[in-house]
Amino acid sequence: MRHVPLCLSLLCCSAISTYLLSNADAATPSEVHFSIPAQPLSSAITLFARQSGLHVAVAGTIAGKVRTAPVTGVMSPDSALKKILSGTGVVATEHAGGLIVLTSQPVSVPHQTTQAIQEENLIVTGRASSKHQKKIDASYAITTISQKELRMRSISSVSEALKNTPGFWVEASGGEVGANIRARGIPVDGYGSVQLEEDGLPLQSDPALGYLNADDSFRIDETLRNIQVVRGGPSSIVAQNAPGGLVNFISKRGTEKLSGVGKQTFGDDGLYRTDAWLGGPAGPWRWSLGGFYRVENGVRDPGFRANSGGQIRANVSRSFSHGGSFFVDYKHLDDRTAFFTDIPVTYDKSGNITSLSGFNANTGTYSSKALANAYLPGPGGSTKHIDLQSGIHMRIDQVTAGFKHDLADGWHLTDTLRYRSMNAAWTVLSPSTVTDANTRLNGLATASTLFAGATGWQLRYADNPNQQFSSSTTGNNYVTDASLRAVWVNEHEVMNDFKLEKSLSFLGHHDIAMGAFTSYFNEDFNRYSANMLLDTTSHARALNIDAVDAAGTVLGSMTQNGYTRYGSEFANGWGHDIDVAGYATDEWAITRKLRLDAGVRYEVQRATGTVEGTHSVALGSAPYLSNVLSGNGAFRHYDKVYDNFGGTIGINYQLHPNLGFFARFTRAYRLPSLASFITNPVAVPANQTMNMYEGGVKYNSRYFDAYVTGFDTDYHGFQVNNYVFNVANGGYTQQTINADTRAYGVEFEGTIRPIRYFDVVFTGTAQDARFKGLRYQTLSQNAPVLNDYSNNHLLRVPPVMFRVTPRLHLFNDKLLLQADVEHYGLRYADAANSQKLPSYTVVNFGAAYQVGNYLTINLSGQNLNNSLGLTEGNPRSGEVLSSQSNNSVFLARPILGRSFRLSLTGQF
Repeated sequence: MRHVPLCLSLLCCSAISTYLLSNADAATPSEVHFSIPAQPLSSAITLFARQSGLHVAVAGTIAGKVRTAPVTGVMSPDSALKKILSGTGVVATEHAGGLIVLTSQPVSVPHQTTQAIQEENLIVTGRASSKHQKKIDASYAITTISQKELRMRSISSVSEALKNTPGFWVEASGGEVGANIRARGIPVDGYGSVQLEEDGLPLQSDPALGYLNADDSFRIDETLRNIQVVRGGPSSIVAQNAPGGLVNFISKRGTEKLSGVGKQTFGDDGLYRTDAWLGGPAGPWRWSLGGFYRVENGVRDPGFRANSGGQIRANVSRSFSHGGSFFVDYKHLDDRTAFFTDIPVTYDKSGNITSLSGFNANTGTYSSKALANAYLPGPGGSTKHIDLQSGIHMRIDQVTAGFKHDLADGWHLTDTLRYRSMNAAWTVLSPSTVTDANTRLNGLATASTLFAGATGWQLRYADNPNQQFSSSTTGNNYVTDASLRAVWVNEHEVMNDFKLEKSLSFLGHHDIAMGAFTSYFNEDFNRYSANMLLDTTSHARALNIDAVDAAGTVLGSMTQNGYTRYGSEFANGWGHDIDVAGYATDEWAITRKLRLDAGVRYEVQRATGTVEGTHSVALGSAPYLSNVLSGNGAFRHYDKVYDNFGGTIGINYQLHPNLGFFARFTRAYRLPSLASFITNPVAVPANQTMNMYEGGVKYNSRYFDAYVTGFDTDYHGFQVNNYVFNVANGGYTQQTINADTRAYGVEFEGTIRPIRYFDVVFTGTAQDARFKGLRYQTLSQNAPVLNDYSNNHLLRVPPVMFRVTPRLHLFNDKLLLQADVEHYGLRYADAANSQKLPSYTVVNFGAAYQVGNYLTINLSGQNLNNSLGLTEGNPRSGEVLSSQSNNSVFLARPILGRSFRLSLTGQF
């Protein structure tokens, strides 16, 4: 990656230099500045009306079927409108009162441009058919996110991009990657219920690959064109492992004329980032090249670079005169990102969440340079090297190729193939419990029983044995038990999606598609961790527990260099996973207004592999060496096969081109995969199934757009894997509890445009998500006790969440000012609903100013009010019944504190 900054800088300079050569002629009074990208006619005319001040009407029958040409520059409204309508077959006629009416007119178009062909053939996410379809005509809920929106908020992470999606509860507090997403109340962590795709194929076939989420494998940069997000609906029929939703990142392709983007971004957290993209023609071929490189200390500065690295990707494509096309895409990612876990918080006198003295909850992190580089002992004289600075280090090479071809009798064939090689290291410091120092020492055995002559215990710093732990130095009297954990994963994956399509007439019009999806991946998995004792401060220091005599002389220690136990976790496994699925869909236009669509999917998955058993090894008599987990040389094989069937049926009635209604039922499923067994060959994972009901109304007009969807999700086969850290032995106890869940509610998104200069964008969700049949028994004083948490709220799912964004468009749309107000309701960290995660509100800000025709300046501010919103409690204290629910000081993960970013974007 060392040449990436140079390549990106050159591309950036190339883009910005075009601005310096731009025409500086003064505009005449009748001319205005237009900036209207290529897009459907309906939205292009909305922008034209806003920027010109003219009133335009367009027939609804053509509004979504026509795609306009891009217009940028200073010109008269008449010239701009002609450019927009160029080659579309749409003409403008002026009527009384200055109203401009657009109507269709047949035109002869002997040969379409490559760009036009690419735009027409874009697959709408959530559909097997590649026919173009407007959002308002879709019979399911879909959210679109443009590159302009991403730039406005300076978004570089998948989780931040998806926070604007109704129905999705997104926990983006862990940093740039490794987020959790709950779709419509489905209580699965990570991306276990939401699939991430790039250009129609999964980033990784299992988006919740143990310790590695799909978002670890993807970075947002200027090679991205837009994002389409399907919530529920047919996503589980057309994609693998997507019962709750499907996110498709659509990349840029080469253009007919040389064009490019260069962006430089600076952040107050030490961010320096360069993005660039360049595309153009090479004879009949189109090519593009782009990527990014950045370094960043992070809002939670760990004392070293939290994020560093980048990616580069190249693409070549061609469209043929007979209607077919071909493309090849290569991407290389080499990037390190910090992963932030829980930190200590407490309550103020009013009962509000606040920082613990000595630990700033907005910017603090336990990580420090002193803890970053560890060499830990293992069996047989081996040494484990764990580098906390590595964070989540992803090295990925990915090649994607695809083609489309027209067959005889109106059949169309599409095939897309992807190969991916991944080498990943996942390194993190995870706090387990925070305890008063005196309580922690009182829980130990009497010092004299372990060390002769000892009269008590003392806490001393590992990096300075003469310095005793003191609350006067740290600001609090709390110590933290934590685990330094490392996971190493090597994975190779190949996947292919083969599809046939045909249109036919029978009792209306049918667009049918049938396909086969296959994937294969193999994985090597290794894990090691060690337990530590830290003071409870940002940039924590390691503590030793020393046995001392009456004179204060150290006679022995429970720890070494702050480590209370080496080898507290061990895993060594490998295996491969094969998935084969067949699917078919039919979109049946019964009349011009009434459409019914249906789809089915049958899938078989086989996971095969081997896991090494563990045993405890004593490397010495010291407590920290007496119980080291290691491989025992005995390997257990597993061979598991699962299958399931899914189906969906939806109906859409388009009462008016701008008003439609839909309803849908989907039976979705989520099969177990290799991730279920890679550390436990005898696991019995649930074959998860869901019955999903939804219906909605869609409306758009010049002044108001609204998409409102009601949903009901019945989820079967939920397993709560309850992990609880045991301070006494430094290990984790696990309990698996089965239950069902139900979530129902309403999602909404839209825009209000009362006047040309002002609009309000809004999104939100109101839902009721609860457990069904969550009952289990425990022993209390040798008597069974039934714990019944049925009808309790699901873990961490807010009943209400919304974002409202008022925006000002000034100086002919050259200046855009906006503010986000986000609100998230009360949640619970455990199934018992004993630990509350209070509601919180966040305020963000964004501004974009266009200088001339080619340069844009963006300024954004996140969490301006320094909200201490908690996205999760401490999973290591138990997610069924939290052991820290009544503590005044507890571990939780707040959102990141206030930050600002400034970017300069040049494009031509």
